[in-house]
Amino acid sequence: MPRRKSATRGNTVDRSRRLGGRYRLEQVLGHGGMAEVWLAYDLLLFRPVAVKALRPELAADAEHWARFRREVVSTALLGHPSVVAVYDAGEDTIDGHRVPYLVMEYVKGNTLLQFVREARIAGPEHALELTAGVLEALDHAHRHGIVHRDIKPANVMLSHEGTVKVADFGIARSVDRAGTTLTRTSVVVGTAEYLSPEQARGEQVDVRTDLYSTGCLLYELLTGRPPFTGDTPLAVAMKHLSEPPVPPSAHAPQLPAAYDTLVLRALAKDRADRYQTAEDMRDAIGEVLAGRAMAVTSPLPDPPATVRHTQLPPARGPRKEPPVRRRRIRRPLQAMAVLLAAAGGTYVIAGSPALARPGVEAPSLIGETMHQARSSAQAVGVRVQAIRHRECPHPGTPVGRVCEQTPAPGSEVPRHAILRVTLSPGTPHQG
Repeated sequence: MPRRKSATRGNTVDRSRRLGGRYRLEQVLGHGGMAEVWLAYDLLLFRPVAVKALRPELAADAEHWARFRREVVSTALLGHPSVVAVYDAGEDTIDGHRVPYLVMEYVKGNTLLQFVREARIAGPEHALELTAGVLEALDHAHRHGIVHRDIKPANVMLSHEGTVKVADFGIARSVDRAGTTLTRTSVVVGTAEYLSPEQARGEQVDVRTDLYSTGCLLYELLTGRPPFTGDTPLAVAMKHLSEPPVPPSAHAPQLPAAYDTLVLRALAKDRADRYQTAEDMRDAIGEVLAGRAMAVTSPLPDPPATVRHTQLPPARGPRKEPPVRRRRIRRPLQAMAVLLAAAGGTYVIAGSPALARPGVEAPSLIGETMHQARSSAQAVGVRVQAIRHRECPHPGTPVGRVCEQTPAPGSEVPRHAILRVTLSPGTPHQG
């Protein structure tokens, strides 16, 4: 292919530029440490797309090239309503370098980071619902053997239709190599505030790494800040390694104890103490939304009466302990949070008639978008959660609309129950 002129001139896009002769660049959407993303127009299928290309100055580096190619392959393996879809991939010449690019679904909406910065999270329940959408995408990815490794609010979008969309799969795949240093890991992952302890140590990662990062994301949605901050990425990474997180309710006092329990379990330093799958964590979120707080706790014996009213110790207490004792203290702190949450949810488990929730009739959500379905559900006092992608019983349902729901329309369900819906992937001719 002959050399073509650069796609950008200063801060303006050269609109005569066509990647692969097919994608006309329209507008710069964002810049990252490794790639640039443009809004483009597909001249063959007549639709807007997002084009992500490796930065030209990095194209000569074999490691960056390989990492970008892994992202292309990883993302292309996935097909789920909560994952930004991949349409195409190719290479072109930019500034004299052969540069790979990835053509993706263009999502009209905002990142969760924008929602946090603009204080647009509509309460703790909204935060849980958004996180459940992230876990839907992760569950699908994990079942395909893919670990995201860079979950953070900036990599999650909420479309105008109300659908959560996770992007940037595979960017940090090079951290799974043995011997990767802490400094190098920080560079690969890019954002220390969402780094798991095993990533900070340069260890092998697994699906529970994503769940830790999701816990950090949920913490920020609930409180407006990540669980750990510091003056440098290294300082933040060290806190992930050794400092117990302050419960979210310390920053948002209105949060019930069950929220603390859920988040603190996701943020456990030891992977064995976290949720073991994305489905487990998503189910725990569903239980909290439904009011069954006990379902998110660890299988511990009932606490004595004197413990039920004990306050969590201040976060600065454990920091004074030497490193040898810090691990011994962390587990009692987590256990204390679990016990407090269990005490707070006792009345629900006991099934006190005075506190029983009246039943409501499940509305029919078939054929609605997620935004419409949420509105219909809220009107009668219930909630909606999308379940894993699967075949729809009504294949003619337009893409992105509800084609199945559980419980069925007209069923009596408790107030604040969760209706699980399946979104149609569309028919093959819909693309």
